[in-house]
Amino acid sequence: MSDETKEAVVPKEKADFSIFGSVDLSDKGKVMSTYPSYYFDHMKDALREEITVTENQLSMDLVPHTEVGVTRERLSQKKAKLKEIENSIPQLRGKDKDRIAKAYDELGTEIKERLPSRSDMMKRLADPHREVKMMTEPQIKLRGDQLQLARACNVKVHKDSMVTRTGAEKVWKIAGKILGEATNTEHLRRD
Repeated sequence: MSDETKEAVVPKEKADFSIFGSVDLSDKGKVMSTYPSYYFDHMKDALREEITVTENQLSMDLVPHTEVGVTRERLSQKKAKLKEIENSIPQLRGKDKDRIAKAYDELGTEIKERLPSRSDMMKRLADPHREVKMMTEPQIKLRGDQLQLARACNVKVHKDSMVTRTGAEKVWKIAGKILGEATNTEHLRRD
């Protein structure tokens, strides 16, 4: 690894965008998760299912009388957590939505250029050493809103505003989730 990429990290500035909600932060305000909690639909669905099952059990008197109080408290906590997750989804309008959409498109183009084609993958022509380098060494230069979005997504930004392909993919995925667009990088891969 060269001296330039060896922990030459750009000082953190306050990001313009708010990506992580309070459910994703520690008591000290530090981001505790890799992706925001609203990113994972299956987790929200599982929580909704648990709430429904518990409500049904309570309404049908299937919970032992000695456990009703504890069950209601847990139900209340689950409802509060679900509400907190749903409230943490950024509500973008106008300019902010356009800024994220532009960054999403630009990052998609940058990532696409650095992904081996589907045919190269199928023919096993993709160089694994090059792939590891792309994923672990800063390869993509961020500008403007891309940089602000990367900081908001808690992606490590290296010297000269560079990020790894993996970091760029994380930003692209989160932006896609917020916009309701594709979040699977396979959509970017050329044939």
